[in-house]
Amino acid sequence: MDKKTSFRVNNRTETIYGILSIALGGISLAIFLWAVYQSAFNQVGSEIPIGLAELVAMILCFAGLVLGFIGETREDKLKMTAHFGIALNLIIGIFHVLVLWHAF
Repeated sequence: MDKKTSFRVNNRTETIYGILSIALGGISLAIFLWAVYQSAFNQVGSEIPIGLAELVAMILCFAGLVLGFIGETREDKLKMTAHFGIALNLIIGIFHVLVLWHAF
């Protein structure tokens, strides 16, 4: 009876690519919220920094999607973070496209 009871059936871990995908999605979300706040409450004439921030966030979102898909293809790893990262980056990417489309 020295054996420790564990509910884990396997010893698989999450992929680092999925974790990085979630992190890039979070950074992209933060930049999106900052850009929305700046465009709503800032003076007129500051559209260029906001547009550049949105472009950077769009690139981060695309990189997060790529990392999520790489994490999806890894063998012997759990894929929940990769799935969540892909979903987060897709949703945030749609918002970035809408902002850039309506701004220009």
